[in-house]
This record gives sequence, structure tokens and C-alpha cells, in this order.
Amino acid sequence: MNLDGNLIVNLNSANPEALVAFYRDKIGLKPNAAMGETAFMAANTPFIIDGHSELNGPTKEPPRTIFNFSADDVVKEKARLESLGVRFLGPPSNEPISFATFVDPDGNYGQLFSMQGAPAGLEMFALMRTSADPERMRAFYRDVVGLSDDFPDLGNPFMAGESSIYIGAHSEVRGQAKEPARVLLNLPVADLAAEQKRIEGHGVNFIRTAGREPWGGVISTFADPDGNYLQLMEYHGPG
Repeated sequence: MNLDGNLIVNLNSANPEALVAFYRDKIGLKPNAAMGETAFMAANTPFIIDGHSELNGPTKEPPRTIFNFSADDVVKEKARLESLGVRFLGPPSNEPISFATFVDPDGNYGQLFSMQGAPAGLEMFALMRTSADPERMRAFYRDVVGLSDDFPDLGNPFMAGESSIYIGAHSEVRGQAKEPARVLLNLPVADLAAEQKRIEGHGVNFIRTAGREPWGGVISTFADPDGNYLQLMEYHGPG
């Protein structure tokens, strides 16, 4: 796939205001004014929070997509967030990679993580997408979407620009996604028509084709084998 930038994550909600306040005031994501008042940056990945007509109430499948945010000291950052009322599922995992899982206002899972030897102040973000059949998912993201996963030093994530997408299994995730609109993964491309034609050549049917957005972008939507939504996004700036 010929990407024209980093992955853009859309986290959607029936109550986006609560999520905006949570990720801004508690998690501390930096604003992304160029993309709007509800847009942030998770390291180098644009992270946009929005409403969606298909959603009602909290998430039905919190482990389906998990957001991972780096921290210099997971224990210290966990204590800070707990003092702000953030709920965690348990103590941090063991080294060399330490994880602690929190729950946002919609019930989505996020994780703080740190790695031995990482420079202090290093900002990283990774998205984990889980499946009952991760090998089928990996084949789709590699062979159909066209992302590279040849990064053994990082655990072989798929890279969308500088953004990492990990595919894995989870005991609580089975079958098709119940809320495919909950988390949208947007892939910026310079030529949407060409990329859509290439993906359709693999037998993929698009849910939406070249839809024009009020902000000037053009979007085509398709689903992965578990029914999660991905979007091709073409945008050449104002005018």
C-alpha cells in the first residue's frame, strides 16, 4: 500500500464529550488543532474522538481494540491516574515490558507500557487489534491491505507510516465485531481510486465508496475478516 502519512485513529462514542475530557485531562494527550477540537496526538498518531449514530452506551467488546501509550514509569503513571479516578484492571505486568490496563468512560481498554532500555521521555503509541483467528487477520493486513510487518525488533507489528498495529489473540474475543464503528482505522493514501481497485481485486467489497466529507476529504470504507472497519482516506488540503 502506498501510504501518504500515518495511521489516523477514530474512537467513536455515543458520549464523545466524556471521552474527550478523559483523554485530554487525565491521559494527557496533546491537542491536534489542525484536525479539530476533539483531535489529539498519541505520539505520532492522530487520535480523533467523535460521535457515531450506530453506537449506544458503553463498548460491548473492550478487548477488541486496545490502545497502548508509553510511560517512563508505569507504576508512577498508574498511581497518578488512579488519583484522578481512573480504574485499572490490576497491577502492572512484569518486566522487560511492563503493562497496566485502564478503562476509559466507554469501557474501552487502554494500556500504559514501558520497555527496559527505552530512553526517558520517548513517546510511543501502538494499537492492538485482537481476534479469535489472528493468523487470518495477519494475512489480510499483510496481503490484502498491503501493510508491512517485517519489524522483528518490535515484535512484527504492521506499520502504517510511523504508527504500529499489532494483531493478536484474546480469550474474550470471538467471531465478528459487534460494533465495527467503535474504532475506525484510517489509512491516508495519495490515490484512493487506485488503492480501492487494488483491494477490490482481492475480492473485498467496500461498504462506502469515495464518500466526500465536509472537511474536504474523500473516504472509502471496507471491513477486515472480523468485520472491523478500515478506511482509505484521500485529502490534498484546503482548496
